[in-house]
Amino acid sequence: MSILIKNGRIFDVHKGFFTQNDILISGSKIKKIDKCISYGKVDKIINADNKNIFPGFIDAHTHIGMWTYTNNGNDANECVAPVTPLMRAIDGANPKDKCFKEILASGFTTAMITPGSGNVIGGQAAIIKTFGSSIQEMIEKPYAALKIALGENPKNVYGSIGKSPSSRMSTSAILEEEFTKAILYKEKKEKGNVDESFYWETYMPVINKEIPLKIHAHRADDILSAVRIAENFGFKYTLDHFTEGYLIDEELINKDVPLLIGPPMLFKSKQEVKNSSINSAKILSDRGYNVSVISDHPFANASYLSAFVGLMVKEGLDYIKAIRMLTINPAKALGIDDLVGSIEEEKDADIVIFDGDPLEIRTNVITTIVKGKIAYNNYS
Repeated sequence: MSILIKNGRIFDVHKGFFTQNDILISGSKIKKIDKCISYGKVDKIINADNKNIFPGFIDAHTHIGMWTYTNNGNDANECVAPVTPLMRAIDGANPKDKCFKEILASGFTTAMITPGSGNVIGGQAAIIKTFGSSIQEMIEKPYAALKIALGENPKNVYGSIGKSPSSRMSTSAILEEEFTKAILYKEKKEKGNVDESFYWETYMPVINKEIPLKIHAHRADDILSAVRIAENFGFKYTLDHFTEGYLIDEELINKDVPLLIGPPMLFKSKQEVKNSSINSAKILSDRGYNVSVISDHPFANASYLSAFVGLMVKEGLDYIKAIRMLTINPAKALGIDDLVGSIEEEKDADIVIFDGDPLEIRTNVITTIVKGKIAYNNYS
């Protein structure tokens, strides 16, 4: 399918300003961006006069489709053992969850869905598109990160039933023991001293630095414990939630690590989030970190994530940086910035047309395009 978008105001996330151009989409890719593109045969022409065009927004940490608004709707946690690396987010996600339609109508085209934080090692996070009739159709990368969690969640889940971990000490010990065993397995396998194990092979993409650890950590000491463990093993990692991270950012200043902050406007339901701040993203972005804002859906409704970011702008966050926190920054954090996060030729045709400023609550999405397909249309 080919689509020509005419006369739109295209936001350049790299330069931070709008340009008036046409966009030609061919198949799933952006084919050409230029003024007054001449066209012969195209399947659809969209007149974007007086409309603002942005790259599709990206939610880099969500449980959408996995944690649904139904009885027994939590398919994000397998809380029967503290270590469950074989669990896959794609197997717990319901593509018919109504929230997918809602986030398409809010401009989100890509997401990382992830197991929950009830376990020390929760399982395999996936990168998906937000549009498709089946999860198989939506998958971009089925195993894109390994989810681990520190702090209150695993400690409370297992401590309450008299099992380990019941302390932060035990959580760290479990991580170090499991990763040590995985590395020993790799060494034995390379020497031909052990048969291949499906279980231990799960850790190989992390050990080989092909994918990162996705680290759930709120409190400052948990963040630093996670960093120490990940770096002792030489793993790539992202720091997710990072609630007290703005209090210890000097400890991380020379580390090139993505920070995925959220959920925004966090309800302070537990002790480890009591120091959450609406200014956290601003503070860390101003200090040079690669900051993304995440929904942690359903703990913040993903369809309102851009509105939450708009409130951060009201509190002083730079507007251009705010847009980047929903586009190119999460694309870089997920390692897919060659495909998404900005409107450029040969990138995925993930494009959203707004009738105003996307961070303003009265603005509406007119059209959402995902990989060259019109996924949502409110065009009159």
